[in-house]
Amino acid sequence: MDKYEVIGSLGEGSFGRVYKAKQISNGQIVALKVISKRGRSNNEIKNLRGECEIQRHLHHPNIIQMLDSFETDNEIVVITEFAHKELNIILGEQGYLSEDCVQTIAWDLVSALYYLHSHRVLHRDLKPQNVLLDTKSRAKLCDFGFARNMSTGTHVLTSIKGTPLYMAPELIDELPYDHNADLWSLGCIIYELLVGAPPFCTASLLHLIRLIKNEQVQWPTFLSNNCISFLKGLLQKDPQKRLTWTEILNHPWVKGNILILEIDLTKPLTKTLSINTLNLKDIQRREHVNQKNSHKSIDEKEQVKLNIAQSSGKPHGTSCRTTFEILDTENNNAELNERMNNLSLDSNRKSEHLREKKENKLQEKSINEATGILKFAEETHPIETEEWSVFLLKSIEEVMIGEMISLTQANLTNILVSPLKNSTTSPKVVTYVAKLFSIPFVVRGTPKETIDIIKKIYLEVKLVPNLVYSSKLLLRKKADCSAGTTEVYKNLSDLNDEDLETLEYIYLLITHLVHVREEFLEQFCDALVILNIFHLIHRFLSLSKRRPRIVLDLVAILTHILRKTPENSELVEKILMNDVENEENPLSFVNLLRHENAMIRERICYLMLFLGVICPKILEVLWDENVKETLEALVFDSIETVRNAADRCVDELKNKEFYE
Repeated sequence: MDKYEVIGSLGEGSFGRVYKAKQISNGQIVALKVISKRGRSNNEIKNLRGECEIQRHLHHPNIIQMLDSFETDNEIVVITEFAHKELNIILGEQGYLSEDCVQTIAWDLVSALYYLHSHRVLHRDLKPQNVLLDTKSRAKLCDFGFARNMSTGTHVLTSIKGTPLYMAPELIDELPYDHNADLWSLGCIIYELLVGAPPFCTASLLHLIRLIKNEQVQWPTFLSNNCISFLKGLLQKDPQKRLTWTEILNHPWVKGNILILEIDLTKPLTKTLSINTLNLKDIQRREHVNQKNSHKSIDEKEQVKLNIAQSSGKPHGTSCRTTFEILDTENNNAELNERMNNLSLDSNRKSEHLREKKENKLQEKSINEATGILKFAEETHPIETEEWSVFLLKSIEEVMIGEMISLTQANLTNILVSPLKNSTTSPKVVTYVAKLFSIPFVVRGTPKETIDIIKKIYLEVKLVPNLVYSSKLLLRKKADCSAGTTEVYKNLSDLNDEDLETLEYIYLLITHLVHVREEFLEQFCDALVILNIFHLIHRFLSLSKRRPRIVLDLVAILTHILRKTPENSELVEKILMNDVENEENPLSFVNLLRHENAMIRERICYLMLFLGVICPKILEVLWDENVKETLEALVFDSIETVRNAADRCVDELKNKEFYE
């Protein structure tokens, strides 16, 4: 850092803060990108180094040149040439540009992209924000945070990267993609420069997805025929119908103005693929489509019913805060009490058959076997918080007025689930995702057929396991680059109000889902085992003072596990007894039984009741005279539902040996 003098801030890139700086030795103005290692996982650091490695070997007048890079203990610093203007700022000031001006920029962008593809590099995040202009108004591509170097013989990728407004249709459909996705994004940029907005522009992510998939591009009448022809060739929804590089270079709108370095001509991504390669790509696409079709959960009749129901009228919305109140009515104490009245609490249910079933079930849930059902692949590419927030808020508004068609399609819902798997997602975005998925259950007048379809889709995309995974990522400390693979978690005292609110919405939604369909409960239990987060759930139970809502919902989930799947009682035991030897008071039933929140008092009574029925040995470990006296005092509680719960609990436990 001693070689450079920082002049001022230029803003944020996909990974770090960018500064304008001067090289002290020669006075050259440069851009200095500082990326902190702190709070980043080993995978993120590896990806950052990968970005540097890709950019280090790129040398083209239309690509921002890396001049130097180095690392300190806490930072990665990248030095690049300085470009004086940002295309998105110019576009914001002028609205749109003339065709002649755009044509010149397009020549530069095509030149840069041809060079990248010639070197088997996909940019994967082309957008106006990643185009800079130098003093000669020459366009230059920058920010290779999502770039991917494709090895020889590799022609398709499948992971979703990039910015939604410029995302190619094949990415939305989760189909394998190649360099053609960059060509679509290039077309979107050129279109926006000419018209003033992308081909498909909306603040709603779900609406945007529908537009890209189903709507045709609107072509303005004030552009030349050659310009329209070029754009139509890039903005073909079928990637196989887009212009090939040979056709691009010979198109009259750009022909003769593309800067081609000699080395580019020998590289395969920009050549027409062989018949064998095209056949292999076609086979892979067909297999992917067949696989998706085999898992479809909505048949044509259901879809017709849904369309009819949706077109018959849109119910009024409900505020986000109301989500707490209405969702809770689905699994509140009154309903739990009513269900319990229909249950036999005879402890003889713990028969030999039940023990055998429990053993078999736990064997099924061994990590090796369960991993074949649920797989958690952490993503580390940066999430644009504000961009996602705008999309999600608009989507929430749509769903609240009854426009739920997008939540009934697995591929679209999968895109909305993706932030839950990403370790860089902010708590704000996770909260919005959880709210969005909760709203269908609180909008009054939503047809039952629609709700049933949404439940099927939530099961298919494994929403509950991904919500659990998101709560784990929220608590996990991002490892230092020199650290090992052992995961370290934050102390609960380190969580701020935003973190805790996110946990509330996560477990509120999970609680509702596990109560409406047993398959959600099974997925939750599987996720506990695979993610091995018994200790985290145990710690969440100590949040009764800061966030009683979290404790309220977790107690309901644990009780429900014991009620519906007693063979999974060992999971409850692992949560309640976690690290019991290292804590003076691993779980204070007394504090929870005395809690000011009546619903917590009531639900703890029911949890203790089912512990006494299903696994009394666990309750015996946590039992003492204070617990007994506090429980018996609740028989005279001022709240009737609490009195009833305490009375039922005492009545069940009084015959246990440990009770006296």
